[in-house]
Amino acid sequence: MTLRWHSTPLARTVLVGLVVAGTCLRLDWLATQSFHARERARVAEQVAALRSMLEQRLHQHLAPLAAGAAVVQLKPDLTPAQFQRLGQGLLKDAPAVRTLALSPNAVVRHVFPPDQAGHLHAIPTLAEAEQSARDGTLRLTGPMQLADGGMGMVARRPVYLDPDSRLQFWGFVSAVIDYQRFMALAKPLLAAPDIVFGLRHLSPGGAPRAVFHGAPATFDALSETALIATPDGFWQVGARPRGGWDQPRPYSLPLRLFMLGVLLVTGAATWLLRARGLRNNMLLRELEAGEAARVQWVADTSHELRTPITILATHLDAMQDGIIAPTPDKLAVLSDTVREMERLVSDLHVLARADAGAQALLCQQVDLAELCGEVAAAFAPRLASHPLHYRLIDELAPGCLVQADRQRLGQVLSNLIGNSLRYTDPGGALHLTLALAGPHIVIRVEDSAPGVPDAALARLFERFYRVDESRSRASGGSGLGLAICDAIVAGHGGRMQASHAPLGGLRIDILLPAHARHAHHGDCP
Repeated sequence: MTLRWHSTPLARTVLVGLVVAGTCLRLDWLATQSFHARERARVAEQVAALRSMLEQRLHQHLAPLAAGAAVVQLKPDLTPAQFQRLGQGLLKDAPAVRTLALSPNAVVRHVFPPDQAGHLHAIPTLAEAEQSARDGTLRLTGPMQLADGGMGMVARRPVYLDPDSRLQFWGFVSAVIDYQRFMALAKPLLAAPDIVFGLRHLSPGGAPRAVFHGAPATFDALSETALIATPDGFWQVGARPRGGWDQPRPYSLPLRLFMLGVLLVTGAATWLLRARGLRNNMLLRELEAGEAARVQWVADTSHELRTPITILATHLDAMQDGIIAPTPDKLAVLSDTVREMERLVSDLHVLARADAGAQALLCQQVDLAELCGEVAAAFAPRLASHPLHYRLIDELAPGCLVQADRQRLGQVLSNLIGNSLRYTDPGGALHLTLALAGPHIVIRVEDSAPGVPDAALARLFERFYRVDESRSRASGGSGLGLAICDAIVAGHGGRMQASHAPLGGLRIDILLPAHARHAHHGDCP
């Protein structure tokens, strides 16, 4: 009988050896890739934690400015004693704020605490004061070297006696934030022995500016980064492993020898165990991602509720201390703040139902051109008074319908048109386009300048995200409108995407499934 080459013991040994050697090399490569992926995920998790902590701290230490401005609007002639009591109450929850000052007509009059008067730095020049008075925005300068040798940030908020018209400019509420105290809670993260962190400024347009923590090399092309919105643009957090991304995994040689021995003894059992381990790692990452999202949700919610609660507490304390009298006008301010909190809680309830998959959508055939006309008619007075040129471009075939919840889809369109009215410069344009693109019906909402920075486009649909924190709060937005719109569209089986508009502003595309025209009632899609 003739023996084939692969039936001999030597050939079988060589064949098994080649298979085992190839398997070991493949598994070693996979282990190295998995190690690098875990390293990147670990660094990204640390960046997200640092970003969340700094955003929370920044909001906490800017809240006294909003509360102080609210009190000044009600009582612009505060006495020194009244201001000292007010400052003591406002700074008890902002330990890094070392100085709080009132500057009527850009001239410092009251400082808390009094012995810190010499530490108030970066008083605005006349040009800076006039610019801040015109645009009405909160300014944050620094971190920078202070006169006493320390590092600090200076926050300045203009105050108007008539905040709606901004015609009666009163002056500024200013604060000096001690940078070392501000960063105290973040020091354990920044001092991680195996991760290098960096912080730098970004312009509102996304251009990199000075690095104020770490080295510029931290922001190379492979670094993990995240953006923190501030009143004067963005801070960017960058991080990378101290030894670089290509560092060898620990104990690589002993692990390779052990892997070879295990493969020689167990063979196929190793593959089964590895597959089970990969599945477990995937489930663990999903659980960790869900927990991180839950923690971020709770933190963002607490941040948003802090400002109205602070304003309520400040007004009530001022009334109890006799600083202001509980007149109907002042009680109306408290009532408006409570209604703002009610709107925020209602929006949170809508998003919670969407997360739980419990959106109640009653879908039917909807004529989009007719729906857009109804929504635009409701906004007609505001479009005429803004003024804003509105135009509907219907490229759909006659009788083309979409399967949708008419009320919810109208809510999405109303939110987008309201945003254009709120942020588009007077005399601009607002275009609504209806078109068919492959398997989707597209509703395109685009407006004219001003636009949105490139760095902010990807975060527009995040909950509580605002491109301009001070302007959004002044106009009454909770930062949840686009997130709710995205949840409603997702409930219809569609999606939303943002880009720059040819008109010079923002373009939002709503992509809905193009269903066949037949009767249907019930949940979408």
